[in-house]
Amino acid sequence: MRRSLRRPAAGFSLVEIMIVVVIIGLLAAIAVPALQRVRLRAIGSRYLNDVRQIRDGAERFAMETGQFPPNGIAGLHADLRGYIPDSLFASTSTPLGGVWDWDYQQSGITAAISVYQPTASDELLLQIDRTIDDGNLATGNFLRANSKVIYVIQP
Repeated sequence: MRRSLRRPAAGFSLVEIMIVVVIIGLLAAIAVPALQRVRLRAIGSRYLNDVRQIRDGAERFAMETGQFPPNGIAGLHADLRGYIPDSLFASTSTPLGGVWDWDYQQSGITAAISVYQPTASDELLLQIDRTIDDGNLATGNFLRANSKVIYVIQP
């Protein structure tokens, strides 16, 4: 009687494939929250960069003219053109969602840059507040009031 030796079939078993799938799933579960945090930091950095450019332009305008521009209505005041990048006038949205708004002599604040109707999460707004202010959206120079997020230039 002749015995035949069978070689195992080439390929992966179902158990091996399932182990690989589980490992990939664990790596994804670790990576996704980290990527979300990085994304939020990038949005916050972009907002801070934009608001600092507007603030610097408004302060330069005030130094040259002796006063801040009048209140803007649902946008940045036209007098700020030439003091801040045109891209901030052309953009239809801010990094926080909503639109830019220049506030002068509004709500007891002399001069402020607002984002009207922001869509940003509370987590992102608190992260920005912790970066530039006191970590409380109800106090300090970065506030949330009604349908606005306000960055106070001059109280």
